[in-house]
Amino acid sequence: MMKKSCCNNDMKYFEKPNAGLCDICHPAENKVSPMEAVAMCPPMGEPKLLTMMAPVVFDECGINLCRTVSFDALQDICDGEARKQCDILFGGLTKCDLANACKIQLQVVDIDFNFVDPMGNRYSEIQPAKCQPNLSRISLKDIDVTFAVSIIDSCCKVVKQGMMTLRYLGDDRDHAYDACTNPSCIAFDLYTPYGVSFAPENPTGCNKLVPTINFMGYVNSEQGRCSGSLEGFFEYPVNNTIQQGISAQALAKVVAADGCDNLAIGLTLYIKSIYFVQYKFKHEGLTVPPKLTPVNEEENNNCLDFVCGDLLEASIRPLEVGEDAKSIRDNNCQKNNVNTNTSRGCCDSNSGSNKCSCNTCRCGSSN
Repeated sequence: MMKKSCCNNDMKYFEKPNAGLCDICHPAENKVSPMEAVAMCPPMGEPKLLTMMAPVVFDECGINLCRTVSFDALQDICDGEARKQCDILFGGLTKCDLANACKIQLQVVDIDFNFVDPMGNRYSEIQPAKCQPNLSRISLKDIDVTFAVSIIDSCCKVVKQGMMTLRYLGDDRDHAYDACTNPSCIAFDLYTPYGVSFAPENPTGCNKLVPTINFMGYVNSEQGRCSGSLEGFFEYPVNNTIQQGISAQALAKVVAADGCDNLAIGLTLYIKSIYFVQYKFKHEGLTVPPKLTPVNEEENNNCLDFVCGDLLEASIRPLEVGEDAKSIRDNNCQKNNVNTNTSRGCCDSNSGSNKCSCNTCRCGSSN
């Protein structure tokens, strides 16, 4: 339905019918009451289906990479020197820690795919596949992978933690280059029917937008600073989210160790095309989270009774009609001799203490 606005004849106003149904303000079938016309009557009843918007994986693929790491080639940027290379250590991790570790546990927290702000002629690209507009040809080069490293001793205890960034898919002159396990470039196609995501290449310049990959990692802060020096300053974008377009996840492990000089680190990349889609699902009722209770409390007061009692719940249940809220119970629980001490985490009523006792069925409030 279209209407012209009373204040601007050039604007078209769109509206949808109100979905409210109520026996009080809807006396006759197929008749809209004045209260419904102004959206005063909300929908009532328990629907069989609800609408949910969820991220859906339309296509995905995986690939394994592996490269060797020489301890001598790693640079500790927290020792006061400016960053001179791609393979670095920071966050308190040292070469000695890697050499003396019994086991090393790795977690991939960030990947720079080198789509935006390219520093040279080698950078990753996303382009439409030839004669296939719904496919995207992804070419990855010079990706920097940041790991959270845990050093584990012979007793399986974590004795040191720190960070490490390694360059994968470097050019053929890189010391870690290998045509089979760590080539200079990889390319593959991904089904992207709704398009890809973009990022500004140079926010302070012409603001060109280039296709990019969102890495779903574990970074929640905007930037970090090592030892307070400007030379060690570098940024990590917030990536602990799901976004539309092409996204990536990664896992890593140490696959081999050569004495105290080298490591071989394997990297698994999962590349996905993700889009938010609306779906209908069957409604089975709301969930109630379990409530934690304090331990060894001696004081007896109203606040303690509340802490030991039920969780607060709203009395309004818009998806349920004709029944009381969960926190409002009748006397049937007393007739059925329901013991609520265990379910509510209350103290034993036979312990001789009056605190937090549940001898009778309580209805969301202290007696």
